Amino acid sequence: MNIFEHFKVNKSHYDAKFQFDEFYFSEKRSSINDIWLVIQKLIPRKCGIELIRLGGSGDGGYLVPNDLDGIEALFSPGVNNFKNFEDYLCNEYRIKSFMCDFTSDIGKFKTPMIEGMQFFEKKWLDTNGDKDSISLNNWVELNTSETDDLILQMDIEGAEYRNLLHASQDILKKFRIIIVELHGLRHLWKDGFLNGILSPIVNKLSENFICVHAHPNNCCGVSKFENIVVPNVMELTFLRNDRIGHEIIPIQIPNKQDKSNVPSKPPIYLTGEWLMNSDINESEKNMLKDKISWLEMENIRLINKMR
Repeated sequence: MNIFEHFKVNKSHYDAKFQFDEFYFSEKRSSINDIWLVIQKLIPRKCGIELIRLGGSGDGGYLVPNDLDGIEALFSPGVNNFKNFEDYLCNEYRIKSFMCDFTSDIGKFKTPMIEGMQFFEKKWLDTNGDKDSISLNNWVELNTSETDDLILQMDIEGAEYRNLLHASQDILKKFRIIIVELHGLRHLWKDGFLNGILSPIVNKLSENFICVHAHPNNCCGVSKFENIVVPNVMELTFLRNDRIGHEIIPIQIPNKQDKSNVPSKPPIYLTGEWLMNSDINESEKNMLKDKISWLEMENIRLINKMR
């Protein structure tokens, strides 16, 4: 299947200047230089603000800059009947949450809705204009004022690409913090995916944001492109440029607060170029501690299984 069809990305998601047909029909392999040009914009950089973990201890918990005062609301598509992250933001920071997911129902949420603070629409976040869908542009415009500062948390199984391509810069700039899980990074070797889909999104975000944290989802392994190892699924946290602080706070990858998304699988770690802005010693210590912790838990699991 064509990579654009796979991710349901079409010409309407781009501005008129973009050479869509060139990439749609491309059968070229990506050059390692082009892969590096994109990856280097996803390598975490210092933001001068301590990172804190919000949400659960596993999948659904994220590291974000401790810069939440004054944020009005979170927009969270693809909740899948779980809202630990949304509950935490409400209970600890009084931040509202707007959620959508066509597969979910209010009555099926694992925790009750918080009146006046949490709002749910049974819709897909999508760009097709169907009655069962809503675009990010319309969703934000309908529920916020011009001066609101927001958070976006997006884990929508590959639909992030068409939704971010379609989103306007004016809407994206309303988000102080963006957390997005990127899927299908095994396709980086395809020129159509790298330069036709991923690169336009990364460039769009880079205009107003820096990546401040990266965490491999250990659900789906890694891919290797010469000397660059890339998780096939990865969580990234971005901070808007105007919020960057001046305090010298070293980066640790993994951060000691990071948790594997799938506890039963071996953890995955970012290495090599991914650590170029990090405190290598502390990062390696955290990696070793995490490996030991996982091995201990795996040993306990195997012993219990044998009983």
